Amino acid sequence: MCVQCSHLEESEDLDVSCERCGSAVVVADRAAPRVTRAQLEDQPSGVWRYRAFLPSLSPEETVSLGEGGTPLLRAERLGREVGLSNLLIKDESRNPTGSFMDRGSTVLLSLTRRRGIKECVCITTGNLGASLAAYCARADVRAHLMIHPNTDRGKLYQMLAYGAEIEPISSRPVPRSQHGRTLTVTAANPYLLEGEKTTGFELIQELGWRTPDAIVVPVGTGGHLRMIWQSIIQFRDAGLLDDSQCRLVGVQVKAARLRGAGGRANDGLVARSLPLAELEESVPFFRKEAAKAIHESGGITLGTNSRDIVAATSLLAKTEGIFAEPSSASVIAALSEAVEAGRIDRTETVVCVVTGAGLKDPRAVSRLAKEAKRVALGEPYALPSPQIGGTKFALLRLLRERPSYGYELRRMLGPERQMSMASVYQHLTELEDYAMVRRKGSVLSKGRERIVYELTRRGTDFLKIAGKLERSEWKQRD
Repeated sequence: MCVQCSHLEESEDLDVSCERCGSAVVVADRAAPRVTRAQLEDQPSGVWRYRAFLPSLSPEETVSLGEGGTPLLRAERLGREVGLSNLLIKDESRNPTGSFMDRGSTVLLSLTRRRGIKECVCITTGNLGASLAAYCARADVRAHLMIHPNTDRGKLYQMLAYGAEIEPISSRPVPRSQHGRTLTVTAANPYLLEGEKTTGFELIQELGWRTPDAIVVPVGTGGHLRMIWQSIIQFRDAGLLDDSQCRLVGVQVKAARLRGAGGRANDGLVARSLPLAELEESVPFFRKEAAKAIHESGGITLGTNSRDIVAATSLLAKTEGIFAEPSSASVIAALSEAVEAGRIDRTETVVCVVTGAGLKDPRAVSRLAKEAKRVALGEPYALPSPQIGGTKFALLRLLRERPSYGYELRRMLGPERQMSMASVYQHLTELEDYAMVRRKGSVLSKGRERIVYELTRRGTDFLKIAGKLERSEWKQRD
C-alpha cells in the first residue's frame, strides 16, 4: 500500500514502490494469525519468535545473526533525573551490528537469498549500510555500498570488515534490479520495515502482554515509529493484547537558522541542528505515516537540539551504563522538558527506545567533553600529529571567516586549486581527525542537505601559531 496515495498493488519485487506516484509502500494488513501467547513464549527469543507476523519464510530460509531479544531495562536513576517514577529503556544497541536496523535486515536478506539475488546495492549514511553488509556476508550476497561524505568512520569500518564494496556517492544513477540479480535497497524498503515492527512486539511481551502509557521513539524516516504502532494493532487484532491505551511520542531535532558573518542569516538557508550522527537514513519516507500513528494513538511530537542531545548521551551513560549513539539519545533529551511541561505525567510508565550504540560514532566521545583531550592510554589512542599542507591551511583560513560546507569551500578555494569534491571532503575528514574542525549542523542548498563545518579552538590556535611563525620568518628575511 502506498504511503502517499494509498494505492494498493500486488508485486513480487523486493524493491517495490508505488506504480502510480513512485512513493514508498508498506505491506498491507493481512488477516490476523491464529497464535497464542503460550505459543510465542515457547519460541526462542528474537525477531523470528514472531514469524507468524512476518513474511512467510521457513526456518531453513532464515538469514540470522541472533538479532532481536534486546533487553527492556528499568531506568530508576535516569528516571529520577528526568522526573519519571517508571521509566524503562528498550536497548536496541544490543543488536548484532549495534542498531535496530538488524531487525529489518534479517527479513530482507532472508527473502533476498530465497530469490537467488546475488548483489545488494545501497546508498547509505551509515547504520543501514553496516547492517546490510553484515547480513549480506551471512547470506553470501555481495554488498555494494555508496556512502555519503559524512558517514561516520565507525560505521565505515564495520562495512569494510564485513567485506562490502565501498565507493563514495556519485552523480551516476543507482543500478536497479537486473533480471533478478541485483537488489537496490533504501531505508524505504517495506520488508526492512516488517522486521522493525518486532521492536514493539518484544516490549509488549516483556511488559507482560500489555502496553506502556507511552513509547518514545526518534522519528528519523518515520518508519520505525510507524511500525511500532503497527505491532500494537496487529497484536490487538490477534487477541494477544487488550484495549489498553498507548501513546506514541516522536522526537525530532529542532531546526535553527544558520548565521553568517555579521549575524545575518546565511543565504536564507535553514540549518538543521545536526543530530551528531544519523541513526536512520535521513530521507523522511514515512513522516506522513508516523504523523498518522502519533495522531491515532493520541500521542505527541517533541523537539530537542544538539546541545541537549549531547547532555542526554552523557546522562544516559552515567546513570544507566548505556552508551547510545547521540541521535538515538534524543529520546532522553526531550523527556525532561516534556515532563516539566506536563505533556508526560510523572507517574506514567514510559518506554524510551534507544536505537543505536554510541561506539558506532567515534566522535561521540569527544563531543561529550567540553574540549578534546588526549587519551592517556598510549600513543595509538592520541590525536594524530597534524600534517597540514597548503590545501588544509587554505580550508582552515576559509573556515576562520565563517562556517561553510564542502561545495562552497571548493568554490572559494578558487580555480588555482582544481579539486574534486571527494578530495575536499577527505581534507575535511582529516582536519576533523586532528580536532581542528567540527560539524556545526547542516543546510539545505539547491535541494540537497550539506554538512556545515566550523573551526575548533584547536584550529584557531593553530592558525594563530602559524601566523606568528610567518611574521617571524618575514622579519628574519628583512
